[in-house]
Amino acid sequence: MAQLKPLAKKGTAPPGSAWSYWLGRIFVATWIGYAGFYFCRRNIPWTPLPATGHAGHSAADWMSSLAYLLLVFGAGYTAGGVVGGWAADRFGGRRTLLFGGLLSFLSTALLMTPAPVALIMLLQVLNGFGQGFGWPALVKLFSVWMPRRQLAVGMAWWSTSYALGSFLANALATALSTVDTFSISTGSRLSIMVPSILLLATTLYFYNRVRDFPADAGLVVAEAPTSANGSGWRDVLRNPEIHLLAAFYFFLKLTRYALLFWLPLYILETQHSHGSSALMLSSLFELTGFLGALAASYASERWFGARRYPVGAIMLFLAAFVFLLHPVVSTAGAVATGISISLIGILIFGPDVLMSTIAVIEAVPPAEAGRGSGYVNAVGSLGQMISPVLVAFLSHRFGWNSVFTLFVVCSLIAAALLATRWNGAPADDGLVAQYI
Repeated sequence: MAQLKPLAKKGTAPPGSAWSYWLGRIFVATWIGYAGFYFCRRNIPWTPLPATGHAGHSAADWMSSLAYLLLVFGAGYTAGGVVGGWAADRFGGRRTLLFGGLLSFLSTALLMTPAPVALIMLLQVLNGFGQGFGWPALVKLFSVWMPRRQLAVGMAWWSTSYALGSFLANALATALSTVDTFSISTGSRLSIMVPSILLLATTLYFYNRVRDFPADAGLVVAEAPTSANGSGWRDVLRNPEIHLLAAFYFFLKLTRYALLFWLPLYILETQHSHGSSALMLSSLFELTGFLGALAASYASERWFGARRYPVGAIMLFLAAFVFLLHPVVSTAGAVATGISISLIGILIFGPDVLMSTIAVIEAVPPAEAGRGSGYVNAVGSLGQMISPVLVAFLSHRFGWNSVFTLFVVCSLIAAALLATRWNGAPADDGLVAQYI
């Protein structure tokens, strides 16, 4: 792929209304494109596995079935992150996300038809594999299009995509499955069909609106390109900062995905509330999450001299404290539980956005952004993959308080990893390479 010599200092972007238009267009299209991915991720609990006879209808059987579905989905997602990272650097983020979205759409849509357990599991592996292409594709685009001066705050506002997208996807699947005019089986099929169609629509919209590089949009560049073969995975795997971010993300993503999928059941069982109340309380985790992303980004820029690691470490140490107190706080009722869940959302999503996106982009050159983010996300997805098994085991054997003990441990480890670079220098203020 052609590469330009360094042509602008960090924080600059070519002037003109055309650039402003395209930056806004890329922002909106990537927001919609990635939010759409969650429609075929958050509807996994409605995959009709129990109807196959593999499991009964008790809460324990349902938890076991969901844990297996999330496990195989996570395995596919992990592999998809690695392959998708390579594809984003090789073919560009636009085509990479298109492939992942289409594969996720197709594998999810096929779940509407009766199928044996083995085929259902395979389809969820393929769904996860396609979903894994989304994140590195977007990070690749951000590394090219987002001005470095605006990266932290811009990404914080963009993070509403997966915070709000996750909430909307979960609410839609829940609503479709519980509409009184539909039978249970019809509602379950709609919870698969409608999100699949929405993912297809958002993916095609993204592909139509996005361009991989400024030159593809007809924007003028300062210098002619020179050839560059790239280093494959060698430099990415030799980068100690990328390994540190990957290790941190393993523990953070284990925690975040456990909360995403198990909070409603936890609230149902501990607060003895009905389904709609549990959904409303659990949704606070996602709805307040973007506030944490904004707080982390603004704090990093204004108070820590663009250093990311101290902010992430502080927020995760605070998260461990909130997790430690939550079992006691939750006994005070729904309001106290909601406040605690909101704080957890703020303290988890903040480091997530700050470190898994901004710090990764700043740790590698744009030519390696896809592979860097793909590797970090893949290692993090190993935590995501085992989280349902851990939650199902711990909650069944030792009760829900033991799950929050797990979250305390994971948060402390993740915080300690980030703290090792507490005094690390901020992103280089030197020249930033741009690509066409």
